[in-house]
Amino acid sequence: MGDIFLSEVMGTGLLVLLGCGVVANVLLPKSKGFDGGWLLINFGWGLAVFSGVWVSFASVPT
Repeated sequence: MGDIFLSEVMGTGLLVLLGCGVVANVLLPKSKGFDGGWLLINFGWGLAVFSGVWVSFASVPT
C-alpha cells in the first residue's frame, strides 16, 4: 500500500511541477521560452502527463 501511495504522489508532483513550469516559462518575460505560444504549452503539458503516468506506473494493479 505504501508503494502505491508513494508512486501516485510522485507522479502527481511531477505532473504539477512540469506542467506549471512550462506555463511559467512561456509567460515570464525574462525566460528563454517567453512568448512561445499555446503550442509550446500543449506539448509541455503532454510531456508532463506522460512523465507523471510513467512515474506512477507502480500503482497499477497486476
